[in-house]
Amino acid sequence: MSESMLPIIEVKNIVKRFGDRAVLDGINVVIPQGKITVIMGGSGCGKTTFLRHLIGLHTPTSGEIWVDGKNIAGLKEKEMNEVRRKFGMLFQGSALFNSMTVGENVAVPLKEHTDLSAEIIRIIVRVKLELVGLTGFDDFMPHEISGGMKKRVALARAIALDPKIVFYDEPGAGLDPITASMIDRLILDLSKKLNITSVVVTHEMKSAFRIADQIIILHKGKVLQVGTPQEIQNSKNSYVQQFIQGESEGVIPFKQTSEAYLKGLLET
Repeated sequence: MSESMLPIIEVKNIVKRFGDRAVLDGINVVIPQGKITVIMGGSGCGKTTFLRHLIGLHTPTSGEIWVDGKNIAGLKEKEMNEVRRKFGMLFQGSALFNSMTVGENVAVPLKEHTDLSAEIIRIIVRVKLELVGLTGFDDFMPHEISGGMKKRVALARAIALDPKIVFYDEPGAGLDPITASMIDRLILDLSKKLNITSVVVTHEMKSAFRIADQIIILHKGKVLQVGTPQEIQNSKNSYVQQFIQGESEGVIPFKQTSEAYLKGLLET
């Protein structure tokens, strides 16, 4: 295996139960270093829960989650915080602090996790903003910029500590198609320029096929298929085809009885 394809995250048979329901049911995946992995699936498939496990917000009922050589399943909070320094996170709603300037938002992780001087932090902030195409926006307030710009500020903050891995939760949510494509371009550029491993949860089919090196499709808490964009597009699986084509009828019917719906929940 080439160095570029070495795994940086390995998930081994994780199960997460809430009561009698297995939200994740035996997940096994490998996420390669320096590549873009997209996680997809229908509503309620478990992808948000899966993402929360990868960043250490949930502990699996059983199984292992290896991140950069360390099993994070069941780590104490202090140890987990050390691992999280290798992460960057782009939240769905950007999660900027409205009372802070753009520059101050980007500086937050630098102030919290380093002993760098104020001047060095200002220089790093400018570099990160330049990387996301926002040179000169340091003193703007969040309410003075567009939704797409807020996403880019959040991305600059996510890469402030030069993380090995950046997690994205619906990066194109709430954006027009042109702005969403710009965010996709940024994800691609940063992955290549900084050799960042990107893990992207998204519903946006065009985005997924535009940026992904690997796509993981979840269904009812299980991995339904893993492959390149071309392999997913050529899948023989009926659910995968219904999902990527966005068809209302198929394996998942438009009409179903309440009994069938409840049975489906129990089966997850």
